[in-house]
Amino acid sequence: MSKSVIVIDDDEDTVRLFSEFLEEHEINVIGNGFDGVSAVKLFKETKPDVVLIDLNMPNGSGFYAIKKILKIDPKAKIIAVTADSSFATEEKLDKLKISMIQKPFKMDQVISKINN
Repeated sequence: MSKSVIVIDDDEDTVRLFSEFLEEHEINVIGNGFDGVSAVKLFKETKPDVVLIDLNMPNGSGFYAIKKILKIDPKAKIIAVTADSSFATEEKLDKLKISMIQKPFKMDQVISKINN
């Protein structure tokens, strides 16, 4: 059975391309958002198997959304997709037990993380 995913990034082209690629690989994209506030709202409404989220966004960063989502469901599977490779960011994600994919990313890596 395919996984359900929401894709959150402030870049609309990234969201569109990401969503199209995932659908081609039989991953069910059930929602798209463009900021942290919409990520939390979408999570509540759709209860996806996986959240793919950028960290640097307006109107609620990825970290804002991650913390809110984990309060709703401590077992939520969240994958941060970011160009921020700083030690501080990696450390924050480790503490939250969130896996990270570096931008620019390889789509096979994304598919693998979603399915595992």
